Amino acid sequence: MSKMVRSPLFLMALTIFIDFTGFGLVIPLLPFWAEHLGAGPAGVGLILTIYALAQFIFTPVLGKLSDHYGRKPVIFSSLLIEAVSFAFTALAGSLPLLLLARFIGGLGASNIGSAQALVADVTPPQGRARGMGMIGAAIGLGFVVGPALGGMLASVGPAVPFWVAMSMAVVNALLVMSFLPETHRKREVAASASSRNRGSGGLLTGWGKALRYPAVTRLVMINLLLTVAFAAMEAVFPLFTQHTFGWTARENGYIFTYVGFVVVLMQGGLVGRIARRFGERTLLIAGLVMLAAGLALLPWSTNLALLFISLGILSAGDGAVTPAVSALLSFISPAEAQGETLGFAQGVAGLGRIVGPLAAGGLFAMAGPGSPFLIGSILVALAVVLALPALHIGQEAEEVQVRTEDKKKSERTARILSEASKR
Repeated sequence: MSKMVRSPLFLMALTIFIDFTGFGLVIPLLPFWAEHLGAGPAGVGLILTIYALAQFIFTPVLGKLSDHYGRKPVIFSSLLIEAVSFAFTALAGSLPLLLLARFIGGLGASNIGSAQALVADVTPPQGRARGMGMIGAAIGLGFVVGPALGGMLASVGPAVPFWVAMSMAVVNALLVMSFLPETHRKREVAASASSRNRGSGGLLTGWGKALRYPAVTRLVMINLLLTVAFAAMEAVFPLFTQHTFGWTARENGYIFTYVGFVVVLMQGGLVGRIARRFGERTLLIAGLVMLAAGLALLPWSTNLALLFISLGILSAGDGAVTPAVSALLSFISPAEAQGETLGFAQGVAGLGRIVGPLAAGGLFAMAGPGSPFLIGSILVALAVVLALPALHIGQEAEEVQVRTEDKKKSERTARILSEASKR
C-alpha cells in the first residue's frame, strides 16, 4: 500500500483529481458570476469559449516544454497559474477582467498533455491504457466531487468557491513540489538543434510533425471528432431533457453525475483489464462503436429507462476511447517527444470543445432537439473509419516499443552482471 501511494502514477492521479475538483467546483457557478458582472447569454458562452481557446493554444506548448525541462516544473508552474486565475476570477469587477482571468485559467489547465506524458514515462506498454485510464478516472471523480462541493460553498458567499479553488491549487502545487518525482530524462541534443526547436511547440509545428506520421494524424483526428461529438452532446443535453421531460438544472445535475460515474467505472476499473486481454486497438474500436450507438439512440430516448441505457452506452464508450487514444499515441511517439505529441492531441481536442457546443446550439435550433446527437453519431462513425488503418500501424509501434523495453532490460542486466564480475 505504501509503495502504491509513493508511485508517480498514483501521485499524478491524485494531482489531477485535486486539480479537476477545483475546476469542477467553479464551473457551475461561472454563468451566474458572469451574469452578476452584466453578461448576457452570449457573454456566458464566451466565458467557456475563451477558456477552451487558451487550452487549444497552450496545451501543445506546455507539452513541448515538459519534454525539454521535465514534467514536474511544468505541472508545478501550471498549478500556480491556475491559482492566480481563480484569484483574478474572484476579484474581477467587470466582464473583460473575468474573460482575462478565464483565459489565464485555460493556460494553467493546459497541463493534461504533460500529465499524460508522465504516465507514459512510468508505465510499460502493456500497462499504458490502465495508466491513462487512471488519469481519466481522476478527472471524472473531480467532476463528480467538485460541483457538489461548489454548490455547498456557494451558499456561504458567491466568491467563496473561487477562493477555495485557489487554495486547492496552491496546496496541489506544494504537493507536486514536495512529492512528485521527475520522471523524464532530458535528452542530450546538439545546442543548435535545441535552440532551433525549443520554442517551437505550437499547433502549427505539431501539425507539421504529425503529418509526417500517418498514425499520429489519424489518432489526433479521431480524438478531435469524438471530442466534438461528446462536447456537443453535453452542451445541448439539458435543453433536450427540458424539451422531452420538462427537467430543470437539478435533474440534469443528477444525470450528469450518473454519466461521470460510468466514465469513472470504465476508466478506473475496466479499461486496464480489457486492454490487457484484447489490446488497445480493440478497445479503441469497441469504444467508438459504443459511443456512436449511444448517441444515435439518444434522440429516441423518450422514457427514463431508455435514456439511462443510451447514456450508459455512450459514457462507457467515451470512457474506453479516451485512454486508448492516449496509449496508442504514446506508443508511436519517441520517448523524447511524448509531452509534445500528447499535448498536441489535447490541444486539438480543445478545438473540439470550442466547435462542438457552438455547432450543437445551431443544430438544435434549426434541425430539432435530436439532430446534434445524430450528427455526433455520424462523426464518431467517421472516426471508426479513420481508426481502422491506424490500428495496424499502432500494433507495429507497440510491438517495437515492447521489444525496445525488453532490449533495454537485457542491456541493463548485462551491464550489472559485467560490473559484478569485475568486482
